[in-house]
Amino acid sequence: MLMNAPETATPKQSDVFISIYMVSLIATQGSLFDLQTVLEYGQSIINVAQELAKSLIEQRPLTTKTIQAQMNRHFHGTAAEGAWLWKDAYEAVEVAAILYLRHKGLSKNPLEQLQLIESLCPTHTRRSEEQLQLQQFSTPLSLAYLVSLAGQITTDDLALEPSAGTGILAHVT
Repeated sequence: MLMNAPETATPKQSDVFISIYMVSLIATQGSLFDLQTVLEYGQSIINVAQELAKSLIEQRPLTTKTIQAQMNRHFHGTAAEGAWLWKDAYEAVEVAAILYLRHKGLSKNPLEQLQLIESLCPTHTRRSEEQLQLQQFSTPLSLAYLVSLAGQITTDDLALEPSAGTGILAHVT
């Protein structure tokens, strides 16, 4: 659903979508965890993403080793210990891509730039049975960009995305 955003809106769209992402976590996980746990989870994802974004900005590939190290550091334990899941790591990578775009902005050749970012990020090869069953797949940056072009979405539009996701579609608009 698209509608015109109010002209008085001042926050950057990416800030709004990161906030929506955090609210989504609270809404979807609030019944399973207490609020403090959800906030700590969200902060840990953002902390990991900020570290990973540094590599993207320097155009260094995000290796499994790098991602694991940051996840272990900010979640205070390993995936084997149950401190985090690979789904969490992939979310941190997506947020890192958004942070990269916030820092660099879109170039004159956005599709090429987005494909470069994608090439620096790992593919989502570790999926749970639940993710496969529910068909939960992330939207690649370049596809999100092409969708925004096809939909003729502008910065004056407000796009409501029901799953909340990480806001990649909204950010490339």
